[in-house]
Amino acid sequence: MQALLIILYCIILYYCIFIYKNITTVMNVNIIKTIIFFIIAIYIITYINKHFVEIFDVVQENTKKNLTIYPQYIYIYVPIIFFIASKAVLFQYADGFFEVNIANDSDSVNNHKTSYSKTSHFVGIISIIAIYIFSLLSTASGSALGDEDVVIYSSICLLMYFYFKVKNILGLKEIFTELIIYLGYAVGILIAYGSMLSTFFYTIEHMVVNKDINFFSNLGPMIFAIPYIYYLTGEKKNLIKIDNLSFNFKSFGYIALFSLLMGAISFVFFKSISLMFNAIKTSKFNNLYVIGFGFILAFILKKIGFLSLHPSQYSMNEAFQAVINQEKLKKLEEEKKYDELEKLKKLENEGKFNTENKFNLTFLLARLVNCATGLSAGLTGGLIIPSITIGCGFGSVLSEYTNISKQNLMFLGMTAFLSPFLGTPITSALLVNKISNQKYDTLPVSIAVSFISYFTYTLLKKRFF
Repeated sequence: MQALLIILYCIILYYCIFIYKNITTVMNVNIIKTIIFFIIAIYIITYINKHFVEIFDVVQENTKKNLTIYPQYIYIYVPIIFFIASKAVLFQYADGFFEVNIANDSDSVNNHKTSYSKTSHFVGIISIIAIYIFSLLSTASGSALGDEDVVIYSSICLLMYFYFKVKNILGLKEIFTELIIYLGYAVGILIAYGSMLSTFFYTIEHMVVNKDINFFSNLGPMIFAIPYIYYLTGEKKNLIKIDNLSFNFKSFGYIALFSLLMGAISFVFFKSISLMFNAIKTSKFNNLYVIGFGFILAFILKKIGFLSLHPSQYSMNEAFQAVINQEKLKKLEEEKKYDELEKLKKLENEGKFNTENKFNLTFLLARLVNCATGLSAGLTGGLIIPSITIGCGFGSVLSEYTNISKQNLMFLGMTAFLSPFLGTPITSALLVNKISNQKYDTLPVSIAVSFISYFTYTLLKKRFF
């Protein structure tokens, strides 16, 4: 409570002294009311989304459990739930690529005439509720889509909805609509990952990329708002558990080629989903396509297994641990410590020491198809963690053809595939570094990989679209 009061005092002081020092007493009251409104609104939205994430995890675990216990019903259960989940399209702006809607929103208010207006894709309360419900249905169908984009998108939508609904009633101060979007981003990212540094850079990069005409006016409030939101969300545990990595710069040629390839693959992947989504949405055979995709997903789950298609961090931790264990066995063999080697081999046979890296070509193709069919069919879900997982899979597969450590290339793959999707190279590197608990000396390589992949994607996008 003390921290909340201090932050509130600092925000009021910032506005009153540095920005609005010459305004009237009435306007001062309006500013204070506006600040209090945003503090309360952010608190409510944070509370809602933290509980949504908990419910999402429960649904995810129950789905995995049910599909594992009753595999004979997969071809009935999965297509039906998948079909129902695809009906998010019935609610405006509740299906498909949330990032596209947010980008359109930002573009629609990035000029002086519309700086204080509702966005072009203003989402009503019914659609916001639908976003939550259909996201849960998506994960219940076995889809590999995550909850991160849902939390970010819903935070933005709720904040804009609350503000524009009560602005005139409460006499709130006119606020740049872009600032509301950035605040929603901050709430979503901090709930999902708990990284203040990544959130701050994400805001700045978006302002630069979008050529924000109100850059400094928006940046000031964000500097004060991000610590407050972090106070509400709290620190997140490291999602990915891997060793502390180090890189040999003699291998940077391979790393650069890998980054170029990731940028090209991400372009093909994301653009293919976009084209498929638009084609299926407008097709008179829409329902047949969706049913077909549901059976494809059921087939993948039946053959590959739900655990290997888990939309969260567990599959990556499983793969990294298998690689670490493989390297441990290899090191013991090189050092001729046969007693310890025999003990671990025995544990491996008992299933207590996993050395099976499931991030192979089959897994990778299955993951790509799972995400592509889900989003193309209009399912509600996120691609942040799935993008990281796919990049990790590419790193695992392609490491067989380089002299780079498998762990290292899996780590770099996460950044390389995420960067084009987020459109923020520095944030992508910082975010992956944060969730993997890596030291800052890995950042130069991560940022370089992120920029190479991002610019490759951007150049291809400009060339072909």
